[in-house]
Amino acid sequence: MKKSFLLILAVLLTWGMISSCEKVKDLEFVRVAGVSLDDLGFSKSIVRMTLAYYNPNNFKLQLKDASFDLFFDDTQVGHSIQDTLIRIPAKDTFYFPVKLEVNMENVLKNAWGALVNKEVTIRATGNCKVGKGGVYFPFPIKCETRQPLKFF
Repeated sequence: MKKSFLLILAVLLTWGMISSCEKVKDLEFVRVAGVSLDDLGFSKSIVRMTLAYYNPNNFKLQLKDASFDLFFDDTQVGHSIQDTLIRIPAKDTFYFPVKLEVNMENVLKNAWGALVNKEVTIRATGNCKVGKGGVYFPFPIKCETRQPLKFF
């Protein structure tokens, strides 16, 4: 009787663990929700951005240890390291605050092209860790948008 009980308990625990380990769907980039200038310098500036992502999963997640590079028209202009834990709601949009160190020399290299084209491609690539219950997996950061520039 005791062996039967242990066998049933083992089967139930195994089934519960397998069903709770549902495959995590990729987070979806929605938009750049906000940009502000923290510190302006000739060689380096600090920009704060808020990125909006959507979690298509039926469960909450956590994001940590994000590191990515920012490109304007294929020229790297900045880098960000984010070590804050972000709690991600299930089936909802969440906002990811970013502090970005911008290399002003590379931004100025692109200034003429941006003025001529009136539009710039902004791309971010890097990695972070996404998980739940203390188990984290690497997740690529990939987002790209075309941004019109209106100076006049």
